[in-house]
Amino acid sequence: MLQQFEHYLSMARQAEQDQQWSEAWRYLEYAHICGQNQFRLHWQSHRLMLGLAWRTRNLKEGWGQLLRLALTPLGHLLNRLPEGNPGTSRVSAFAPQPLPAELLQTAAEPKTDSDNTEYR
Repeated sequence: MLQQFEHYLSMARQAEQDQQWSEAWRYLEYAHICGQNQFRLHWQSHRLMLGLAWRTRNLKEGWGQLLRLALTPLGHLLNRLPEGNPGTSRVSAFAPQPLPAELLQTAAEPKTDSDNTEYR
């Protein structure tokens, strides 16, 4: 799901540039779901969410992201990562969620050789 992770990060950046805040959050949530099983990507998604919370002066989300950044290493060590969790404070950090339809559709698409690129 690395290619999807990168795609959603790109979409989030574009939405933020366009000041489409709810879209930026949605794409960061999708990136989180795609990357949460790989520590580095999981950490990065929460770090980017913290940055967006800071830039939009969203104090509640900022605190939520600080908590999630603290919990991320523990979640990986204990293998306790709730599948489908969007990673934002609108949902408990411990609650699994159904995968969004857009992610299910993307995951079902055929893979190409370019899907095996390494994340930088």
